[in-house]
Amino acid sequence: MEAIRANGLKLVRPDDEFVVEVEASDDPAQIGPVDLVLFTVKAFHNRHVITTLKPLMGHETSVITLQNGVESHEQLGAVLGPSNILPGAYWASSHIISPGVIAENVQAQISFGEVENTESLRALDIRKVFREAGIETEISLDPLRVLWEKFIVLSALAGVTSAAQTRPKELLQFPDARKMFCDAMEEALAVGLAKGINLADDLVQKSLKYIDSLPDFQNSMHADYQAGRETELDALSGAVITLGKQIGVATPVHGFLYSVLLPHKDGVPASD
Repeated sequence: MEAIRANGLKLVRPDDEFVVEVEASDDPAQIGPVDLVLFTVKAFHNRHVITTLKPLMGHETSVITLQNGVESHEQLGAVLGPSNILPGAYWASSHIISPGVIAENVQAQISFGEVENTESLRALDIRKVFREAGIETEISLDPLRVLWEKFIVLSALAGVTSAAQTRPKELLQFPDARKMFCDAMEEALAVGLAKGINLADDLVQKSLKYIDSLPDFQNSMHADYQAGRETELDALSGAVITLGKQIGVATPVHGFLYSVLLPHKDGVPASD
């Protein structure tokens, strides 16, 4: 926080870099009502953070949730009002170089929209702001489908790479690991379809092809396990299992991954 206040927020890309001067604060009450909130904290912070957002809410404040998982838009709506929430998904790969300095390895893409499947004026205004900032952004008329498309891939990929402690590019060269990744995606897809989400039958194969096309990268949960930090296991494989139980869909692969990863789900205490 102090580094951002002093030097701004620096983003380093493969072909350029820039610094944004921001009024950084960890107290929403100091900021007051705003036009737009981008909710991007780790999912395990939700129960503590969502209620603190109330000072940011004005009569026309919109909140876009760009978190991993498929449940945060409902959690936000329960506290801040569902009409204020725009579910969204964010694709990128980045990591912290040093305080206030972020490296972006895979360029960001954002998709968001209204739950009631309309292209609202506020969504168009927000997309315009993002695009003018150089962020590839689309409005989805079915944002819940977009959330689930990412969730299906990420829950599986985060689980298998964290369990194997191996990045996707290397791990998916092994046929057994590749099959486990696909089987985990199929489980989450089955859960989504059972919940009535409009998902394509060939989503798993298309997603596998997409992951294969990416440069070497590390997903955030794998990085958190590697660093001994708290993880989003409950929002990913944990959510697949919980939602599956609610509607009677078996999820044995995610169950296996969850049991393997559970011991260090909340991080590893620092040694003295």
